[in-house]
Amino acid sequence: MVKRVAIKLGLAALALGLVAGFGTSAAQARVFVGIGVGVPFYPYYPPAYYYPPPVVYVPPPVYAAPAPAYVQQPTSQWYYCDNPQGYYPTVQSCSTGWRPVPAR
Repeated sequence: MVKRVAIKLGLAALALGLVAGFGTSAAQARVFVGIGVGVPFYPYYPPAYYYPPPVVYVPPPVYAAPAPAYVQQPTSQWYYCDNPQGYYPTVQSCSTGWRPVPAR
């Protein structure tokens, strides 16, 4: 109870001081101080609807391998020399002529 009286007296003194301070001189501008209790009114706008992006299905790329080419390898031959004895390329030159030998 004492607190309420003290608060009321303090507010009355503040109001009297404001009136005395602003009322004695010729004022060019006015100042308004107000205290309000309540909830301000703001118009309500619902949030915009979120449209998810469309689902895009991209199939995986198809890789086609070329058909295997079957190439028969030519029969390879070795060349033998009788004088000096040996196979090409170990023996670089042959005086009697090269004799073809099937490779193993």
